[in-house]
Amino acid sequence: MGSALDAFRAQQQASEQIQARLTEVAGLLGQLRSQADALAGSEDLRAVLRQEKSWLESARHTVAEVRHWRQEEQKRYWPGVMKRWVVALVFALAASAAAGAGYGWITNPYTTELTSLRSRIHFAEFIEHRLITMTNAERRQFETLMRWDARPKR
Repeated sequence: MGSALDAFRAQQQASEQIQARLTEVAGLLGQLRSQADALAGSEDLRAVLRQEKSWLESARHTVAEVRHWRQEEQKRYWPGVMKRWVVALVFALAASAAAGAGYGWITNPYTTELTSLRSRIHFAEFIEHRLITMTNAERRQFETLMRWDARPKR
């Protein structure tokens, strides 16, 4: 029986130690609770929390406003790009038309002169062909009409 009594005493000592430890922990928890209540009741902490809340509200408002502006920017992006490209295209076409008109205006006298020269060349070629295909009798008659001397002068 001695061993059962020793075991009972050992258990009683262990339970007393546990109770002492629990009492100590309860005291520490009470101190922590009083410090937490003091912090929660602190006006400075509440002011900081209110200020942080107002900052969060203004940040939320700013993010919403930026999101709105980004959506508006996306809506207006392609029409703006298209307007710039249309203006550039119109300018390029106008510049091309002006260059073509200027080229045509500058080269018009040359074209007229070339047309005149071509008709003269066709006439000269016709005469040359006719002179080459003449018979001797036709040539003598032609030289008489033209009053050319058939003999070369020395």
